[in-house]
Amino acid sequence: MAVSFILLAVVLGATAAVFSTARDQLYYGTSWAVSACGASPLFCKHPEYLAYAAGGCLVLGLGMALGRALSS
Repeated sequence: MAVSFILLAVVLGATAAVFSTARDQLYYGTSWAVSACGASPLFCKHPEYLAYAAGGCLVLGLGMALGRALSS
């Protein structure tokens, strides 16, 4: 279960990086950025929401892994 949360944190972090880059590239009219921001304008305007979720998943995953290691 801990590995699932850590993997989810990596995926959410990568998604936050993509939307942050898309927000910057939107000014230049890059086609993939226009498509990404058209699909999800909330995350394009606020990619930090995904980063916060990634941080929370990472804390949960590491907490579970540490608790499991200490209980054995």
